[in-house]
Amino acid sequence: MKEVDFWVNFLANAFTIVASGIAIYVFIANRDKLTSALNAIVNYSIQLTLSDLRYKVERLNDYTAADKEQMYEIINLLNDIEGQIIGNKILNSALSEQLTKISNFTNNPANRTPKTQFGE
Repeated sequence: MKEVDFWVNFLANAFTIVASGIAIYVFIANRDKLTSALNAIVNYSIQLTLSDLRYKVERLNDYTAADKEQMYEIINLLNDIEGQIIGNKILNSALSEQLTKISNFTNNPANRTPKTQFGE
């Protein structure tokens, strides 16, 4: 019985080594195809995020900051936008300046008061 167990384990390990070798070969031989497929998935993900951000920014046009009830909706939309930007490394680095402005507006109530164009 020990001999059967030995051969079963030996064959299982041998097949594992062969399967791993095949996987490594396929990965190396098709590296360009795998890279382009992964890049396509990443680009598609970024496009989806950008279209969602665009929709939320367009929704901001429907609100007025002077209205208290609408201000809460504006802050919620800005928090959603901020969260999506923070969650995406590429957008986070590309939109860091806008992210800082959004964060300052949503986290500091003093920045929410309407100001005239002359700073009064």
